[in-house]
Amino acid sequence: MSHGRPYETNESVLCEQCHFLFSTKGFNQLTSTGKFRHSQLGTFANRLGCRFCCYLWNDDLLGASSQVYKIRRLRDLLSPASGNSRKHEELRQCWVVITRPVMKNYIMGLNGNVVSLEPYTLARELVNEKAVDRFFVGVETEKGQLKWQGFSPLRLSVPKSSPLAKYTNFRQVTWDGLTDQWAMDIKTMLQWCTTSHPQCQQTRPRVLPTRLLHIRGDSAANLHVQLIATPKGQLLEYAALSYCWGGPQLLQLTKNTVQSLLQQPIESRNLPQGLIDAVQVVSSLGLEYLWVDALCIVQDDPDDKKTEIGRMGAIYQNSFVTIAAATSSSVNDSFLSNTLPLNTKYSTCDVPFTQNANQTNSSDAPSSITVSPIHAHRSDIFPLNKRGWAFQEALLPTRLLVFGDLEPFVRCRTKNVIQKSASCIDYAMTAVHPRRMIDSLANSQAHESGLFTDTKASNLDSLWREIVEQYTLRELSITEDRLLAIGGVVDLLAETFGDECCFGVWMSCAVECLLWKTEVFEGRTVLLDVPTWSWMSVTGPVDLESMVYFDRAESSVEWDETDESHSRLLVTCCVLKAESVYGLTHDDGQEVLVEGWPDVIPSSATSTRQPTFETVEECAFLVLGRSTHGRYFAIIATHEEGGVYHRCGLAELNLTDTWRTQPKQQVVIV
Repeated sequence: MSHGRPYETNESVLCEQCHFLFSTKGFNQLTSTGKFRHSQLGTFANRLGCRFCCYLWNDDLLGASSQVYKIRRLRDLLSPASGNSRKHEELRQCWVVITRPVMKNYIMGLNGNVVSLEPYTLARELVNEKAVDRFFVGVETEKGQLKWQGFSPLRLSVPKSSPLAKYTNFRQVTWDGLTDQWAMDIKTMLQWCTTSHPQCQQTRPRVLPTRLLHIRGDSAANLHVQLIATPKGQLLEYAALSYCWGGPQLLQLTKNTVQSLLQQPIESRNLPQGLIDAVQVVSSLGLEYLWVDALCIVQDDPDDKKTEIGRMGAIYQNSFVTIAAATSSSVNDSFLSNTLPLNTKYSTCDVPFTQNANQTNSSDAPSSITVSPIHAHRSDIFPLNKRGWAFQEALLPTRLLVFGDLEPFVRCRTKNVIQKSASCIDYAMTAVHPRRMIDSLANSQAHESGLFTDTKASNLDSLWREIVEQYTLRELSITEDRLLAIGGVVDLLAETFGDECCFGVWMSCAVECLLWKTEVFEGRTVLLDVPTWSWMSVTGPVDLESMVYFDRAESSVEWDETDESHSRLLVTCCVLKAESVYGLTHDDGQEVLVEGWPDVIPSSATSTRQPTFETVEECAFLVLGRSTHGRYFAIIATHEEGGVYHRCGLAELNLTDTWRTQPKQQVVIV
């Protein structure tokens, strides 16, 4: 086989090797032997007349790899920065090889883990396990010693209707707005969840919101919206909307507008663009009702807001689906035609494929197969996932329909992600936010059914740790909403685990929940109406990593029953005075104070990454428990008037056993 002779077709030019590779015989060779040896690496700089050789030489073959690699294309192997001339000459003589991964389950995630076919709506009976879905590009010596291989395989995809669909299970995905086909695909994804996931079924009476928007019309261009008071006792399927307000709302429900909105329908074209999109989605799914907070809660009525915010958790839980306008920063922006580049789109290569490599006549004109690296669909970068209120709006619904920039996808209580089809788009679990929290019952049911589920946390303390850390990374336009915006999640967990939560501290694991700490964060402030022992008393990110290293309690925690607000915490523990900790060392030279984390950084320490405490009179260390390292966690608190303490930080102490001889005291922290 010669190395450079082009193979011409009506659509493109391929070298002879690529023409053979992208043919029935070439794929059969990959299926049977797992490898195709192409040509020597040194020849690829002169193969620019071949579409696929040019792609391998010039374009990024790794795509959205989670690792940082210097070698991302073949020419990088011979670049001056990649080695000396002798090494380059050796590599020039090596062969470029195409290898097909062999595994029982053919789909591989970004991290290399093999997962089942269950995340996709592709019926198992339609899966061709002998298909060439992916292949690795590598370089080996004449004797077959591998010198380099791309970390991630390239993916091969074709349209669903292509005659080449039998050769690969991956399909091309192009998000071009809510077309009729996309509407059908989204309905299929939702239907697959409702019919295949027992743990996603409604298990309790569906309580309706106080108000809903009724959507009517005979076409997408003729839809109008009517605010209705929901009839008691009637069962309705409705969608809820999760979106960014993006500032004051020009159209909202107020005391002055409630009667007119109940009596007079609104033409959908008079709504903000984000709501126009939401109405269109709801209609395309065959639903008639939509809940939007700005139009279903009386915004200038404190009593109505208090009531409806208290029910918000149930509103999202009971929705048939919640629509996440993930890519929009404002209700005035479209999330169906958002062109904001959020996730990177890597170069692809359309390669002509012939089903008989020996024939070149027009009757055997090749169709194209698309080769592409992995495209990661990260949702942590979406504007919606920076909004505090949207956190529980994503966790609580049974089904969440996310409109991302690469494609819409569904998340549910069983599956982290449901895609339209297997494609070049991948979802790393760590980059899809927020991580869906499903209870231990759903986990066990899913595993018994053979489903691949996210089981990272199924007990309350580990679940709560991740919830707090994810939630506090988000922004709230009104800082006082820090307690309210997570209220629905608290209610769900309280019911699930039979527990009670006060200001973010659970009664069953109160000591562990008090082990929160903060890092340097510019602009962190204190919320005066929240007790200092709660992480809700400060703004900005909160770290509960100390819970992971908690070994056993050396204290007991209870709430003052005489205080209806549950803001007074009674802690029975050993109380160490500041002079027993600050600046002291043991006989072996180890300091008593190993590390300290102030809740709010003093102004004099804002420029350092190693915050220290200013000396405070009457400062005390309330020893809470022992860590797995043999050290002890203690709250740093100041003694205030009335004999109560105010928390001001967390510390890790290196204590000897002599401290245990000191009697424990019951102190009050507020």
